[in-house]
Amino acid sequence: MGESTGRITFINSHDYVSDVTGTAAVGCLASLTCDDGNVVDLYTQSARLQHTLEMAYSTQRRVTVDFADGQVTPNEQRKPATSSTSNGPSRRLEGPYRLEALWTLE
Repeated sequence: MGESTGRITFINSHDYVSDVTGTAAVGCLASLTCDDGNVVDLYTQSARLQHTLEMAYSTQRRVTVDFADGQVTPNEQRKPATSSTSNGPSRRLEGPYRLEALWTLE
């Protein structure tokens, strides 16, 4: 299990049925910008965790998350991405990891 603390800076909630394949897609993808500057992408299909992520995003509360070590869609070819921003050094992007628990700190 991994654990990180920071703020939710991106959220994508989805609940739809594909027009092409007819398969349902329900869940939430969120990015946590950690206190150390790294970004951890989290994924959940739990409605409770999704609602908590959405509230944390909208209120910009600091949160601590607990997530599974294995990525949601493991790909041996994929390496952690880095991106440089105008704000400073490169940040490491990790995930998406399956969100296990979430709690607010403030």
